[in-house]
Amino acid sequence: MTIRILSAGECATAIGRIAAGGKSLQARIHTVAVSTLDHIRVHGDTTLACRLLDALPNGVRVKSLAFWYSHYSNGKAKFSVDKASGQYKCNLDKDRADSDFDIASAAATNFADLTNEKSPETLTVKALEKMLERVANNDGYFPGTAIPKAEPRARALASTLIAKLRSEIAVAA
Repeated sequence: MTIRILSAGECATAIGRIAAGGKSLQARIHTVAVSTLDHIRVHGDTTLACRLLDALPNGVRVKSLAFWYSHYSNGKAKFSVDKASGQYKCNLDKDRADSDFDIASAAATNFADLTNEKSPETLTVKALEKMLERVANNDGYFPGTAIPKAEPRARALASTLIAKLRSEIAVAA
């Protein structure tokens, strides 16, 4: 693809069009997202929501939309990318009720506003230490289950890595 460098005036015009088009696209995505969430509630059919997730361009926060669906379905509709096909799929809980779907709140909250977009940042030794410490100390369970949030072997390995990391830091200091 060949890119023609635009003049300042052409850039200004293009930016105006991008802004208008972006707002329009965002509104259309939101309308379709709310509609497909309601379609899941009424029919138990996730194919349209999967098609929407698959249709969005790379520049749109697709993972935020997948999270939005889960959030406003009380965790009953969980979307993920199928590793074999690269397409979105949904794990729709068979034990769900209309009351699990908060369509009114979904309509009032755009998926891009539900979560913060993270800025890229370099993993530091201090951040790695904090992450390992969280895993090592995570002896909790998922609510209402006997499923641990971190398996005991992962916690033990995280503890070992913290000790090694701290000894390396002490030697370097």
